[in-house]
Amino acid sequence: MKRTSFLILSICIFGITVGQTSTHLFSLTDSTVGTSYVTGSPVTATRYVVSGKLSGWHWDGISDNLLLELKDPDSKEISFTNRGTLNMVDMEAKNVKWARAINYNSSEVKLQGNYYFLSEKKKNYCIHPETGDVLWENRNEFYFIDPFLNIGVGYPLQSLSNKLTAVDLSNGKELWRKKVNRICGWNDAYMLDDTTLLISVDGIRAINLTNGKGWTYKASTSNKEIGKMIGFNAINIILGLIFDLYVLQTEPNTYSDMVSNMLIDPYENTILASKDRISKIDKSGKIQWSTSLPEKKTSKSSLFLIDTNIFMINRGYAQYNRNFSMVGAPYFASFDLQSGKQLFLTSIAEKKEFIRNFQVVNDRLFVVFEDKIAAYSLSDGSMITEKALELHDGEFLDVFVVSGIYWKGNEPFFKELISDFSNHNFMMTSKGRIFVLTDNLETILVYGKPDLYHKITDNSQYTLVSNNNTDFILLDNSYVPVGTIKTSGDLLINKDKLFFFDKDSFWEINLTQFNQPSNLWHSIFKNRYRRLSRC
Repeated sequence: MKRTSFLILSICIFGITVGQTSTHLFSLTDSTVGTSYVTGSPVTATRYVVSGKLSGWHWDGISDNLLLELKDPDSKEISFTNRGTLNMVDMEAKNVKWARAINYNSSEVKLQGNYYFLSEKKKNYCIHPETGDVLWENRNEFYFIDPFLNIGVGYPLQSLSNKLTAVDLSNGKELWRKKVNRICGWNDAYMLDDTTLLISVDGIRAINLTNGKGWTYKASTSNKEIGKMIGFNAINIILGLIFDLYVLQTEPNTYSDMVSNMLIDPYENTILASKDRISKIDKSGKIQWSTSLPEKKTSKSSLFLIDTNIFMINRGYAQYNRNFSMVGAPYFASFDLQSGKQLFLTSIAEKKEFIRNFQVVNDRLFVVFEDKIAAYSLSDGSMITEKALELHDGEFLDVFVVSGIYWKGNEPFFKELISDFSNHNFMMTSKGRIFVLTDNLETILVYGKPDLYHKITDNSQYTLVSNNNTDFILLDNSYVPVGTIKTSGDLLINKDKLFFFDKDSFWEINLTQFNQPSNLWHSIFKNRYRRLSRC
């Protein structure tokens, strides 16, 4: 990693004990990594060089605990093995709370909520974050954790079992188990109330997390090509008899993920669209209504609710043997929330395309294709306008952005795009450019990637932005730059400290280096920006 300068101020060695072996974890040095615009002084970072390769880190976003995954060097100290240690570092005190050996070939550490899990072969260990001790063990990897009930649900490790098991996370004891299919994974999960988990899998499974009781709504969300498999095998059996070479298909090709998100209305009813129908189910599992959908067109879809109208956007893609595949055809439909009556259904693509993104603004739906955007009326589904945008070679339209994008004009302060164009739409391309568009899809401005800065992280005092994930600018609450930092993009802010990581070390920057009284020019620019913001 290139640095502006490097000045060694001090060297310290910290020791830890793993089993019976004493091992040094890291050495400490200080380096200049940036400049403060407020003080004019260099910004320093403390570098902690670890013993081994830093292959991963975990932070719960709240505590001072930082768990490091380290790999040991091989015997020639040229490369690294898949053995090493987990080291829990106190980010405030800079001491190692505990360490334990790990074989990365057969083990994996996960942080889920506030819980640390270490899976080894067919066992999952819950690790105490302060001591590293095993609190309890079982066989499950967790698909969902409720932090309020302190319950996790999941399936056995390294198994194809469909037995969903609930575990009391305070002691690891099993609460209940039941069969819930997971062959194609879960499509969605949502807590309906304090105890009821809704799982979108082949329809909806409603499960009370405390006792496992609940209801099931069956829906068709996949399609197995069994006929094609039988035909394929029949032909190859004949060819095998002739050439003595047999190639047989053991599993049918499968289209899956032909389902919508679970839409919850104000009365805790759930609306779900599958490949052949859209239905409303009340919180007791009773079907309120069910309306047919065009099965040959319907695939992955998105639902949203405005007043008493349900809107459905069929995206035109699904999973084929667990890979992305264009399936069906994009369309836009609306249904009455109370009766399920179809209000309209509009095809929204003339050729084989899929919807990459969408956005609703006032009474319009904007849908995004590879090189164009189309606007449709929410009242009747009719097309209002359509516009192809001028793109570069290999560039395609990607997503609408709302916040977190900044630009710097001739003034010394930064502006969020939305502050200058509050009534406009921002379309980002695959190459990082942004088109500023009116609701009629007229292009007002086009920003190139070098002109745009993305919010990386922030705290109550500062926002960190960058346009290359290497050079960062620290903004105060008035978006005035207070300094620059050169780091890796792998970083976090904990309280008044910024931490970033590379392959053999982690770095700490004390942000109070920037928290100095503003000099004259900084105060002038800040006051000027505040006056302009009120205009």
